[in-house]
Amino acid sequence: MTTPTATWDEVRRIGDEIQLQMHLAGMDARDRWNVLRPRLVELEAAIESRGKRAGHLIADELRVIGTALRELRDEIVDELDPERPR
Repeated sequence: MTTPTATWDEVRRIGDEIQLQMHLAGMDARDRWNVLRPRLVELEAAIESRGKRAGHLIADELRVIGTALRELRDEIVDELDPERPR
């Protein structure tokens, strides 16, 4: 027979684990954002300085960064709401 104290200890332990996992997931998302953010700033500066003459290099970088940002966004949203349809 499980005592209320044992049940409470288990519930509290699970809550602590969930809180840690959420914190770690948040750290991972922040780390990934911190890698992507400077690339966005550089790309914005290149687009502003070159305008429509941006060329293939900028178009390729736009695709790469766009894909990485969409993946990061989707992972964050999935962590917050795993039941959300895609």
